[in-house]
Amino acid sequence: MKTLLAYLALGLLLAVAETLLPSALATKPHLLLLLVMMLGVQQKIAVGGPAAWLLGCLQDSLSGTCLGLHGLVYLILYLSLRSVAGLLNRESPVLMLFLVISGTLLQALIMIFTLGFLAEHGTYWRQILAGLPAQVLVNLLAALFFLQASFLLHRARRRRPL
Repeated sequence: MKTLLAYLALGLLLAVAETLLPSALATKPHLLLLLVMMLGVQQKIAVGGPAAWLLGCLQDSLSGTCLGLHGLVYLILYLSLRSVAGLLNRESPVLMLFLVISGTLLQALIMIFTLGFLAEHGTYWRQILAGLPAQVLVNLLAALFFLQASFLLHRARRRRPL
């Protein structure tokens, strides 16, 4: 339960940061997507599934248009990643970057498919696909930043005597 609450608190901070980023930026990083990718690699279904769904609903409540859309998308992403997580080297930073790229692409495909049932007009997919290359790049840069920050924090914690 503590792990779930910790992920939700971190998700709330990332969702607020993502919402408060300047609107002058053409493309903002999907910080909660990075957290869902980390959940898929590290957490079991009992914690990760509800956390992924709640993080998506949190994103929808702060900056979404269809309540529950990101919850469904993040849950599907989590479950698909969790199904192959046992076969992956969980410690590899290169794998995490690959997961961010593939997760961004899969998120766009799931969004297009889901909005096909929810949207009234069919031009939404053009907007999603037009912004996809920039979104992949921005998410990749954010993942690189977080990997570098976690490496520095891990190294600093290892140096500190107990």
